[in-house]
Amino acid sequence: MRARRRGVWIAAVLIGFSGVARADTAARVYEAMKLETAQVLAGTVLAARVVPGEAKQVVAVVTYMTGKKDKEGAVNVVFEVFASSGETLTSIYSRDLGSENGGNVGQGDLEVADLDGDGVAEVVVTYDDYTDALIEERSGEVLAYGSKGFETIWTGAMKYDATRAARSVPEDRRDRYKREVAVMESLRTKGESLVMKKTMIAVAGERLPEPKVVLETHPRHPDTE
Repeated sequence: MRARRRGVWIAAVLIGFSGVARADTAARVYEAMKLETAQVLAGTVLAARVVPGEAKQVVAVVTYMTGKKDKEGAVNVVFEVFASSGETLTSIYSRDLGSENGGNVGQGDLEVADLDGDGVAEVVVTYDDYTDALIEERSGEVLAYGSKGFETIWTGAMKYDATRAARSVPEDRRDRYKREVAVMESLRTKGESLVMKKTMIAVAGERLPEPKVVLETHPRHPDTE
């Protein structure tokens, strides 16, 4: 029963600060990004308060076909935050994740949740990194709004499997694990830390008899870093 209540409570935290945007809002996002709908492979568009104040913003991660012929650049992932006024969207923050990663990206997604109890949601952006064909990796970044605007408070692998990469990865690093944001544990720190739940499945190429769950605590002070 306690686990069920915990799941419902976390869902309430997530839902309370976001909502799936209407289809016409998604279309306006694509237009603002100068994308044709036919280019879009996947898009997550949410209405959420990610900047202090009463208004909600439109937060979007879009995966799209670039039209380039090379494998590395054929697909791109972009993350953007818009202020919304009527039918007008004004970009206030933008990231080209493919350009930052040197290409080889796909399957972008995002979530929003208030992780420090201040009434403003943090943004969790994730995407697949195909740089090494033998490594399954999903990169992630957690962003919060501080005095300098949006700042990264954590970045790393949300999902990682290097157990097949015998030639390119040293044996002691051929791990397999997954991560997720520990919402309740992060809230308990009252803005001091971001807590991630890491589930280890294999270590140094050897599968564990049972997955091992550890909590990772990362200091978060976007205003002072």
